[in-house]
Amino acid sequence: MEAVFSTYQMQILDSISRVQDENEMRAIRDLIAEYFSNKALDAMDRLCSDGKLNTTIIQSWSKEHNRTPYKY
Repeated sequence: MEAVFSTYQMQILDSISRVQDENEMRAIRDLIAEYFSNKALDAMDRLCSDGKLNTTIIQSWSKEHNRTPYKY
């Protein structure tokens, strides 16, 4: 099977092909993680602003038990 990458993925691959060491790669991973973390926070802020999400709902998530039962 042949991998097919989008233009955006190719740009990222081209950029990281120039990484010289583990420290640079770690910094890039941290930047990407921070970017997606910020996007998630922004989305949650929008949901809160729209009234679709509030602290009561978020706190109720901590009491949920959505584990899949497995039989061994």
